[in-house]
Amino acid sequence: MNEQGGSRQQKKRCWAGLDWGGSGHAVSVVDDRRRVLASFTVGASLEDLGNLSRRLRACGAVAGVAVEATRHPVVGHLLSAGFTVYAVNPKQSKNWRGCASVSASKSDARDGLVLAVELAGRHESLRPMRREDPAVAELAGLCEKIRELVDERTALAQRLKATLGQYYPGALVFFSDWTSPVAWRFVKRFPRPKTLAQARKETLCAFLKSNRVGLRPLWLERIEARGDAARWPLPADSAALEAVALATVAQLLALQPHIDKMDRLIAEQSKEVPQTKLMKSLPGAGKRLAPALAAMAALTTSGEKHNLESLRCVSGVAPVEDKSGRRQRVRARRRCNKHWRDVLHLFAHCSISCCDWARAFYDMHRDLGDSHAGALRKLADKWLKIIHRMVEANEPYDDLRHVQSLRNHASWFHRAPGGKPGGKLH
Repeated sequence: MNEQGGSRQQKKRCWAGLDWGGSGHAVSVVDDRRRVLASFTVGASLEDLGNLSRRLRACGAVAGVAVEATRHPVVGHLLSAGFTVYAVNPKQSKNWRGCASVSASKSDARDGLVLAVELAGRHESLRPMRREDPAVAELAGLCEKIRELVDERTALAQRLKATLGQYYPGALVFFSDWTSPVAWRFVKRFPRPKTLAQARKETLCAFLKSNRVGLRPLWLERIEARGDAARWPLPADSAALEAVALATVAQLLALQPHIDKMDRLIAEQSKEVPQTKLMKSLPGAGKRLAPALAAMAALTTSGEKHNLESLRCVSGVAPVEDKSGRRQRVRARRRCNKHWRDVLHLFAHCSISCCDWARAFYDMHRDLGDSHAGALRKLADKWLKIIHRMVEANEPYDDLRHVQSLRNHASWFHRAPGGKPGGKLH
């Protein structure tokens, strides 16, 4: 009788919470009634991860494991081992910890226990992680990381411009785009005002030709006025500023080849994701935005409405409503995927210069009092719904068809400035 009871006990579900760390992970396991079945700590080595799987299975049928991470190696190990993993936002688990105790005391073991207890009671409202398509995951990672490298390049270019403005204002006249490698090589070749002022005209022309810059009349005027660079007063720390400028140039020249390489990888990986061809039909989606949008659109292929709603929330375009009695307020969503939010914001900004109805939509909301960012967010929300429909129907974007649909439904553009019948939307 006891053996049969023990067998039934082994078949009951249990839930685990894992608080990961650099040197070890704290794990707690509870049953459906939130009673603690086990609590232990394992190391972070590969052998310890195998031990983690064995100890979890020894507790019974583990129905799910809650972890405050999505890309940690322990998450990949649990998924490959066949466990159902629930990724919990750290801010959400912080609220759970506050509900469990007035003092909201924190420790690794307690965090693991809170995750396990709350997963046992809330698993029906949580969404488990699923193994992503490797091609989509690779493309999404490349698009996210190249954005970080481009941001770093922009920061370095701004620092270079600020440094040149202090001791070498004459160099700023030569170039308007300081994200161009030609501008960096110019500073490296002529690092100080005196070097530029004493350079011969033939030398400057040869430099421009070697960097494939055409000798237009504007460039010839800049070359003739090169002597003005030495007339600016030099600060006392000009040598230090020159060293900083050259160091920044070296960083930029070292960073650019990696950005170019990632562009090539994105172009190659995009061929493995069919949604990329659809995204290229969108107005304003270039070689970097189209692959990023394609990776996002891969989540909308199931055809379920809640997937679109969740994508709107994760990407930050869906607003947050705050209602209490007569008080009603709508605010921007801050807890979202920042990279996806930036991609949609940038795409919406690019689309208003390429698409008439998008421009009318933006202008209408600006006239209604929305800020620039608020109008772009609403436009991005509109585009996300269109993208979802494109992916579900497997059809590229057709601007004429969409505008005709707006007319047939007597949509807002009939009342928007420039959107009247016979206006620019035709």
